[in-house]
This record gives sequence, C-alpha cells and structure tokens, in this order.
Amino acid sequence: MIDVLLPATLILAGFYVGWNIGANDAANCIGTTVGAQIISYRKAVLLMAIFVILGGMLQGHHVMKTVGKGIVISEAAAYEEHNGEEALDEFRAFFPDNRLPDKAILVALLSAGFFVTLATFSSVPVSTSQAIVGGVAGVGIGIVGFNAEYFKLAVLMKIFGAWVISPVLTMMLAFSLYWLLGLFLKRVSSVRWSQFMAIGVVCSAAYVSYSLGANDVGNAIGPLLSKYPDKGLWLAALGGVAMAVGAYTFGARVTDTVGKSITPLDYGGALSAQLSAAFGVHLFSMAGIPVSTSQAVVGGVIGVGLTKGMKAVSTRKISTIFIGWVVTPACAAIFAAVVYRLLP
Repeated sequence: MIDVLLPATLILAGFYVGWNIGANDAANCIGTTVGAQIISYRKAVLLMAIFVILGGMLQGHHVMKTVGKGIVISEAAAYEEHNGEEALDEFRAFFPDNRLPDKAILVALLSAGFFVTLATFSSVPVSTSQAIVGGVAGVGIGIVGFNAEYFKLAVLMKIFGAWVISPVLTMMLAFSLYWLLGLFLKRVSSVRWSQFMAIGVVCSAAYVSYSLGANDVGNAIGPLLSKYPDKGLWLAALGGVAMAVGAYTFGARVTDTVGKSITPLDYGGALSAQLSAAFGVHLFSMAGIPVSTSQAVVGGVIGVGLTKGMKAVSTRKISTIFIGWVVTPACAAIFAAVVYRLLP
C-alpha cells in the first residue's frame, strides 16, 4: 500500500506546486495582455496553457536538472567529482538511495507551494523559482546541516546573481523598447498600427508563456526528477497541465496586480514589458538557471512606467512585491529545514 501511496503523494505535491505557479505566475504571461484589455481572461488562460505545456516539454529539462540535481549533492558520483574524494559512510547515511530521500522531495515541494499559496491569496506576485530553490536548499540543510561539501555553492551563487540581474535587465529592455516604439508611432498613424500592436501583444504573451513553461515547469517538478530520472517528459507535461489549471482557477487575483496596479498599460507598454520579460527568462532557461518570471515581468512593467516618470509607477505596490521576493526564499528554506528535522 505504501508503495502506491508514496509515489501518488509525491506526484500530487508536484501538481500542487505547478498549480501554485499557474495561480501566481499566470499574471506574468497574460497580466499585461488582460490589463491592456486586448483579450478576455479566459482566452488568455487558454493561450497560456498551450504554450506553457509546449515550453515545459520542449525545453523544461534544463532547469529541471538544476533544481532536481544541481543544488544538493545527493549522488555519490557527483559528490566525488565535486569534492575530489570518495563518498564514505557519512554520505551513504545521508543519501542511502543515492538521491534525495522521498521525505525531502515532499517537504521541499510542499514548503514552496505553501508560501506561494499565501502570496497568491494576498494578490502578490512572488517568485516560485525562489520558493522551490529555498525549499530544496532547506531540506538539504535539514539532512546535512550547513556542511558545504553537500551543496553546489557555485550553482547557488549563479542563481542568486540571476535573480538580481533578471529584473534589472528586463526593466532596461522594456524602457528602451517602449521609448523606441513611441518614436516610431509618432511617424505613423496610431489607429492603423493599433491592430498590429494588439496582435503583437498576444504573440508576446504566447512567448512569455513558452518561456514560463521552459523555466518554471522545472521548478514545479524538478525535485521529482531525483526519484524519476527517466520520466522527464511526462513530468514536464504534468507540470504544464498543473500550471494551466492553477491559472484558470485562481490566476485572476495576481493578474490584476501586474496588469493594472503597478502602472497603466497601453498596447505598446504591454508589448514592451512582455517581450523583454520573455527574452530574459528564455535566456536564463537555456542556461539552466531557475529565475523568477514574476521579477522579469514586473521589471518590464516598471521599465515601461519609468518612461513616463516616477509618478507613473506605484512605489507602494513595488515595495510590497519586493518584500515578497526577499521573504519567500528565506521562509521556504527555514520552513523546509525545520519540518524535515521534525518529521520522523
């Protein structure tokens, strides 16, 4: 019975994290499109679902590998390569099955999902990437303590650096793109080009959705790859479906925050913010780095707002979002470490 219940519980936990990503990160894909009133929320969710699943299945394996095996060293061969010494009895005591224990996978997923759920019901766009990295690092601390031999610190530093660079990069790209679009539209009929701009916004939403699937599907089910290393494609499909369900059921809350509460968006603003975010997330996804789609899109929206001056940007809303970005990974890590130690 346990042999059936445990795998089912782990799969459900992965689905729960994927649902959370859809509920919170739907705003990253379609918030600007809905906020600019180009298409309805339901049509936007359908568009997102298709491209999220495609992104996850075609390119989600890069980030999936990092989250599942690139943070905590749980395989003997990886330990020996990383530390230049043989994995002895201590290692085998920590990882008897040469991978993350099932309890660790479950705790990491549930810890990340729990904090993203809180943020979603508070209408705050947080980073699921940060939550799951915090959860995985937290269970690693729960297993081995603060023993650096069991962590790929270089990978963690690369991830932390990307979290800082990503929103700044997309903010600068969106600012530049929106400014150039403004110069171009002054020379042509704005009425004539508005239809083309609307189509461009919808296409950019599809690109953001694809990038979300390529990056965040790995966050949803990456820890499961440690247990099911030969089921990557099926896990990616599961993560994509879970994200689509999350977007449809609870994604509207955060969508309003991204699409309307930070700064008002026209077609050009929505296009600039989404293209910039999609490019940034896709870039890091190809490098296997789990970055925050939330940070990328919010950075893009801020960049658009800054072209109109600081008064066009809600600093109060940005401050709330920033606090969520800082608190989420820390809380997920602490919670995961404590829960892992407390569970038998």
